[in-house]
Amino acid sequence: MEVVVIGGGAAGMSAASRVKRLHKDWTVRVFEASGYVSYAPCGLPYFLVGKVKEPEELTYYPIEVFKEKRGIDVHIHAVVTEIDTKNKTVKVKEGGEVKEYKWDKLIIATGAKEKKLGIEGEDLKGVIRLHTVESGIEGREILKNTKKVAVVGAGFTGTEVAAELAEAGYEVHLIVRSRVFRKSFDEDMSNLIEEHLNKMGIKLHKGVTVTRILGKEKVEGIELSDGTKLDVGAVVMAVGVEPNSGLVEKAGIKLGPHKGIEVNEYMETSEPDVYAAGDVAEMWFYHTGDKCWCPFAPPANKMGLVAGLSASGKRVSFPGVGCTGITKLGDLEVARTGMTEEEAKALGYKVISNTIKARTRAHYYPGSKFTHVKLIVKEDDGMILGAQIVGPEGVKGRIDTVAAIMEKKGTVRDLFFSDLSYVPPLAPVWDPLVTAARTLYKDLR
Repeated sequence: MEVVVIGGGAAGMSAASRVKRLHKDWTVRVFEASGYVSYAPCGLPYFLVGKVKEPEELTYYPIEVFKEKRGIDVHIHAVVTEIDTKNKTVKVKEGGEVKEYKWDKLIIATGAKEKKLGIEGEDLKGVIRLHTVESGIEGREILKNTKKVAVVGAGFTGTEVAAELAEAGYEVHLIVRSRVFRKSFDEDMSNLIEEHLNKMGIKLHKGVTVTRILGKEKVEGIELSDGTKLDVGAVVMAVGVEPNSGLVEKAGIKLGPHKGIEVNEYMETSEPDVYAAGDVAEMWFYHTGDKCWCPFAPPANKMGLVAGLSASGKRVSFPGVGCTGITKLGDLEVARTGMTEEEAKALGYKVISNTIKARTRAHYYPGSKFTHVKLIVKEDDGMILGAQIVGPEGVKGRIDTVAAIMEKKGTVRDLFFSDLSYVPPLAPVWDPLVTAARTLYKDLR
């Protein structure tokens, strides 16, 4: 049996490893366009500033592990140019020539691709796009020659990069089209994050876009839509990503509303013996079934595992995602799961929500600080639709608690009566989650 996996990221290598573990006699080939497999793009902001020292540290396993220990035929710098689902072949450009490979099972894990603004100067030397390990290496070299940087885009990647650069002593300009984390946090929580970024010394330019990048051979500045010109020597482009699905669209494989590959719970696509996993695939919220797209590493790995099982003849279903994300901006932790209030209303849900401010530890214990928790629940039955937390500590444990309850279609009552742990150095008697749930439970009651 010949299995071809397109994409050597988290989802692709998870799928390939699972197939090979279950069928040691099958031939499993992986084609990866970059020079690294099983790498962690989430670590690139920290690599840029030297917190992660070597590029190899960003990979979970070296290529040799997959080739020699697992018996997977890994091809790097190999770009798949065509998928033929009728004849079950792929064409691959590698080593200066195009080769054709047959397959019995095909797993597509091409991930996400960066969006471009289509503006003048976007390809100048000094423009950094963090997507592959190679882009991180190039970005680190660029930053050696300047201390003034513009970051364009204020989602997870943009804000992470801005915060890391600011802490490392760079002058940072963050270009924000509307507000930070616009798609991941509601306005009240976004405002809290913006206040913190300002305190870090990051210069926020809100309500503007970049109209052009200035310079002849390298970046010398940027021009904003309000006419402002900023003197910077590097520009980090973080304007968002989208499913890297152009290749499969040409092959006639069905796409979904987010331009990702349409898959069922077994990661099967519209074509027989073709599977898709990770950021290239459509996703759905596990508590409501509504379609969504969340390019995060944990679900990508799990989708890859399910795709590998399905290609191997096993029937294990993928339940969906909570779209749980977290990051750290200096000494502030920010996290979200499920839907924002804006998103829930756009999907037609009648919701009630609240945002509370509560202590992270017992009020009398040294170091007690305040955190903010927002809960969004359905008005009719109290089912939790989403949560957002912004605070100095303990955010991960709390957002993971909500995510786990949501996966079981839990209600605000379930959260209120959850038997959460208590000890003065780590949490108050009334945990911030319980306090938030108590308020909404009273309103619902």
